[in-house]
Parts: sequence; structure tokens; C-alpha cells
Amino acid sequence: MWEKFSKSLGLFMQNWMLFSMIVLTVWLPASILIVYLRWYVFPEMTGGDEMQMFVKEYRVQGLIETIFGPFCIGALIYALAQIKQDAMPSYGDCMAHAARRSFKLVGTRIGTGLIVLGGFLLLVVPGIILALRYALTDIVVTLDRMEGSQARKYSAQLTEGKRGKLLGTLIVSFSLVLLASTFISLLFSLIVSESGSGIFVLDVIYECLLQLGINVILTTVLFLFYWESKEQES
Repeated sequence: MWEKFSKSLGLFMQNWMLFSMIVLTVWLPASILIVYLRWYVFPEMTGGDEMQMFVKEYRVQGLIETIFGPFCIGALIYALAQIKQDAMPSYGDCMAHAARRSFKLVGTRIGTGLIVLGGFLLLVVPGIILALRYALTDIVVTLDRMEGSQARKYSAQLTEGKRGKLLGTLIVSFSLVLLASTFISLLFSLIVSESGSGIFVLDVIYECLLQLGINVILTTVLFLFYWESKEQES
């Protein structure tokens, strides 16, 4: 569990500029939009109801993730694959590859999401099992030029015998990212309280850092499982 997380963190530290540029291509403008809506639009629309504001923000974020997330993830996956082959991809190379595969990735993601959602609606455990079976689908679509049911089937094959370890590693990784984001949030709250007013820019920076951590670390963890499985196949 810790090994994959530490390797993910190491890859991020070694390639932080490239990974940051990829993620922020999507999530910098998205974060500005989300924070703007949070500050100036949702409070007026909901009359200050925090739960309604949270739901609306969650929907906007989900829409952004559905439409633009695959572009960001596809570029990250391509970058990781090139780095593991001792190549140094450029930002343009990564974005070009992601653009070529993004539509396939969106379609496959939607289909996979509906299947996993169906599992969660039946019972929680089947949903978790399906999510783990198809956890590598994004990577398969991006690198193996498969899509739809074929990509899901291959993901299930690659995760066979590794799903318990995969689940544990994802829980640990997500928890550590969440812990780091909580610390940053508290630090920013202290700065805001000292200044005596809210700071729009700090909110945007926090959202960007959160998305950077989640996208890079979790995608890299999944990629390392994929890469390990592919090496065992050969």
C-alpha cells in the first residue's frame, strides 16, 4: 500500500512541472468558475442554504469532471507511460494524445459509471467490486486503444488477484491527500482570519492544489498497478 503511494509521490516530485501544467489546464479555469459561483452566485440562488449550495457546487464539479476530466487524465496517463519508458514527453505531446483519445474515454467512462452506479444501487458491496474491476479502464482506453466493454474486460483481467491491495492503496492514498488538503485549508483559514476578510485567490489556489493532489496521486497509483500487471503478462 505504502510502496505505491511513495512511488506516486516520487514521480510527482520529479515531474511536478509537467503534471501541474496538465492538471491546471483543466482545473485552473474550473476552480476560478467554482469559487466564483460559491462566492457570488449560489448564496443568492439558495438564500444562503449551505446544503443547497454544496449540492449545486457538486453538480457543477461533476459536470466539469465528466466533460473535461478525461482530457486531463488521458494526458497524465500518457505522460506516465512515456516516463516509465525513459522518455521525457512534452506538454504538447501529452495534450495531443489526450485529445485523440478523449472522446473514446468519455464514452467508456459514462458506460462504466452507469454500471458501477447500478451495483451501488443494488448493494454497496457489488458497487465496490465493480469499481475495482474496472479501476484501470481509463488507462486501458488511453494506452491500449480499447474502448467500451472490451476495455472493461481487460481492466478486470489486469486487476484479478490485486483488488484487495488496490482498494487498500486507494484508501490510504486518498486519506493522505485529504489530510494534506485539510492542513492547507486550516492554514488558509488562519491567513484569512488574520487579514479580516475572505480572499478569493486563496480559495482558487486551494481548489487547484486539491485537484492536483487527487488527480496526480490517484491516477499515478492506478497507473502503477496497470504497469505492474502488464509486466507480469509479458
